[in-house]
Amino acid sequence: MGTVPFMKPLDAQTRAFIDQMKAGGFRPANQIPLEESRRGLTQMARQMAGPSVEVFATEDRSIPGPGGDLPVRIYRPQALVPGARLPAVVFFHGGGFYLGGLDTHDHVCRNLCRGAGAVVVAVDYRLAPEHKFPAAVEDGYAALAWVAREAGALGIDPARIAVVGDSAGGTLVVTTCLLARERGGPKIALQVSVYPALSVTDGEEFPSRRRLGGGDYFISFEDFAFFRRVYLSDPEIEALLPLVSPIYAPDYKGLPPALMITAGYDPCVDEGHRYVERLRADGVPASEICYAGTIHPFFLFDGVIDAGRDAQQLVAGAVREFFGSGRLPPDEER
Repeated sequence: MGTVPFMKPLDAQTRAFIDQMKAGGFRPANQIPLEESRRGLTQMARQMAGPSVEVFATEDRSIPGPGGDLPVRIYRPQALVPGARLPAVVFFHGGGFYLGGLDTHDHVCRNLCRGAGAVVVAVDYRLAPEHKFPAAVEDGYAALAWVAREAGALGIDPARIAVVGDSAGGTLVVTTCLLARERGGPKIALQVSVYPALSVTDGEEFPSRRRLGGGDYFISFEDFAFFRRVYLSDPEIEALLPLVSPIYAPDYKGLPPALMITAGYDPCVDEGHRYVERLRADGVPASEICYAGTIHPFFLFDGVIDAGRDAQQLVAGAVREFFGSGRLPPDEER
């Protein structure tokens, strides 16, 4: 599926969201103090989330991480039964590597848990600027390794582990797959990235960055430059590293099957499409679902943009279907 400029108009809910943000004095990321940004995303996620579904149980705990205790939240769709083995989702939240956490994406994880019938382990990875690259990347891999290592105690089938994330979390999905390949495991059965930023450079080789990065569609060139400064110690050297910008990895041979969710008005849409193309060229099964009439954060703000709830249900259903039949959904524009 190719990307076509402005495949369809912005949907009415997305346009209303953008208008509301502008009317409320929406500012670029680099103009907002760090703690205000973090409080703001938490508040927006709470106000704009869809209904939160019930799951059987949740548990907050700490696991061993490369920087010390690593908080996770475990969601269970049913009681832990001795000998039973459920599929698992390791989930990485979005937020530009400096925002977000377990609470901002709680409703997303509940929907995935219930819809996929899987144990979801949400990872509260370390954030920049307090913890710059590679802290988040290493935390993501450590969480995957812990889930695989503790699969028996968690009631998880180690052969059915998916990694899922949105935005920066979608980037961590890909870096976790690259590290698992490089380090000889653990085995990942499925990767699902929702509008990932696969390049933290200006990404000028991607037409959608130029076409959509002017600031009219939630994220902008200025935001990407800010993310680089916040996330990286030496942006000029580190920005092209595959574990920072995984679209520049030499190859993707041996990576797990992939589902890519993109948004037609997201500056990152072309790099998502490029990733799918390159996976296929390297013999990796991959599918792309493009929500053509919406923008970057729609997946999180499903209470005000119906496409977000649709995408959450699609991802949950795709995970369930893949672990049942091994099939990915076909490419589609929605």
